[in-house]
Amino acid sequence: MRNDIALILYYTRNNKYSLNSILAAIEHNNVPVDVYVVWNNDPILELAHRLRNLYRKVIIGLSFFTTQLPEIISFVKLVKRYLPDIMVVGGGPHVTGDPAGSLLRIGFDYIFYGEAEESICDFLCTLSEGGDVKNICGIGYVDDDKVVVCKRSKIVDLNSYPPFPYWRRMFNPIEIMRGCPIACKFCQVSFMHGVKVRFRDVDVILKYAELMWKMGLRDLRFIAPNSFAYMSSNGITPCYDAIDTLLKKLHEKAKKYGGRIFFGTFPSEVRPDSVDKEVLKTLRRYVANTSLIIGAQSGSDKILRIINRRHTIEDVFNAVEAAIECGFKVDVDFIFGLPFEEEEDIQASIKAIERLVKTGARIHAHTFMPLPGTPFAEAPPGRIPLSVKKKLYKLIGEGGLYGQWIIQERIANMIDWYRRNNYIFTGRKLNEKLRFR
Repeated sequence: MRNDIALILYYTRNNKYSLNSILAAIEHNNVPVDVYVVWNNDPILELAHRLRNLYRKVIIGLSFFTTQLPEIISFVKLVKRYLPDIMVVGGGPHVTGDPAGSLLRIGFDYIFYGEAEESICDFLCTLSEGGDVKNICGIGYVDDDKVVVCKRSKIVDLNSYPPFPYWRRMFNPIEIMRGCPIACKFCQVSFMHGVKVRFRDVDVILKYAELMWKMGLRDLRFIAPNSFAYMSSNGITPCYDAIDTLLKKLHEKAKKYGGRIFFGTFPSEVRPDSVDKEVLKTLRRYVANTSLIIGAQSGSDKILRIINRRHTIEDVFNAVEAAIECGFKVDVDFIFGLPFEEEEDIQASIKAIERLVKTGARIHAHTFMPLPGTPFAEAPPGRIPLSVKKKLYKLIGEGGLYGQWIIQERIANMIDWYRRNNYIFTGRKLNEKLRFR
């Protein structure tokens, strides 16, 4: 029996993890809506046009990063122009960081603020019942040229929702940790998911890992702001027993299905002050990855303090040395063009990079991007001096550095252009348009 509401989820390569969690929540809770999954190369407008003749209400849902802004703006304009009766809703990091711009300039009908597993289910159920969706916590809408955001009073329990809709054979790395107590000023994680950290329990992780392996997948990966902080009380110091228990039980299951475990590597990283030989030795017993990703971000202790990293460059050196001694290859993240960076800070980063490369590490280079919702949302876009670029190119040629830093520099300027042209609301402009309820 067909429901009277259709939801089209617009998938791209960059948003599939977040939409998988939303799709899993909707169908796990038996929300009375028919969900259609459409990839960005599929004819979504044609599908929406056809469905509006079959359903009382058709909704297109998008979740996206600020880096995707141009394509999202163009897409929403197309929908509003050719299918004005279709509801378009948005969520994800950009929308949470800039609810006002998302509603007033991009043109969403409703937005979902922060984590949306519960709010999307409440929204769709209320819509199905003919109720007033403006009473739903966790959404935003426009009221008399003001953006009203109804914050949720409670955070999502990861154990209550599947990490992906496995019944559709749709998978992604298992999110084992959400929220971050550090709140680095350039990062959206703490400002979207909060500083209170939640974890998915070991038995729940085991359940979904086994499902993946039973269905023929081999490699198991995880999503966490800091993998070594699993079950940590402060988000930094490893809980050795919890990590050992998790990896040991996963390893026992993996042997049965021929699976492999990757921990502390893509798509997550680890903090340098979470790395020590005890946790590394635990990894060596159970994981398949021979490499780790460690977040340094800068070689200047002054900049590390400014961006609120809460570690030093010496912590980075110690972490890399310990990882290499324990048999791991190491990639180290650095961000260039950070706010308040001066020549001496740039040179400190270059010096640190050269030292790390000599020890056997490889550098993953980034350019700073001013992301909405962060304390650095109004900072100038990251720019890398020509003299520094030449050194980075040299390191690339020597095999010591890689990354999308050139593309990110262009994206940072694009974000700045949208901000200056009022497609992104920050600071005073955001506060003037925003009302929390």
